[in-house]
Amino acid sequence: MKYIVVSGGVISGIGKGVIASSVGFILKSCGLRVTSIKIDPYLNIDAGTFSPYEHGEVFVLNDGGEVDLDLGNYERFINITLHRDNNITTGKVYQNVIEKERRGDYLGKTVQVVPHLTNEIQEWIERVSKISVDEDGEEPDFCVIE
Repeated sequence: MKYIVVSGGVISGIGKGVIASSVGFILKSCGLRVTSIKIDPYLNIDAGTFSPYEHGEVFVLNDGGEVDLDLGNYERFINITLHRDNNITTGKVYQNVIEKERRGDYLGKTVQVVPHLTNEIQEWIERVSKISVDEDGEEPDFCVIE
């Protein structure tokens, strides 16, 4: 798996999503399998409760996931089918870490941002980037992360 990260701060509307979609399209045009992950810094669990005035429209995936509109661009540009886990929010990450802590997965350790939250993000990316998003069911070659 190879990763391409498109970053540009937290400014909305500067074209990061279109760039990520375009890079995915170029890779797919070269015969490579591509997936995409969108990482949002919001504490919301999903985009369903975002203010449309502040964040724009919500895109609903085939699995019912309410996500950032950029995932809709990824699907259309690259001709793939994404899942709710292709959209990572800070709220989802915190929720997973707290659930693990409550189950005792950390064996009584003090749960901290580093390493617990950072590990959760890395594990999420590694897990989701391997999920097929094409009809062929094959693992992607590249993951474009915005």
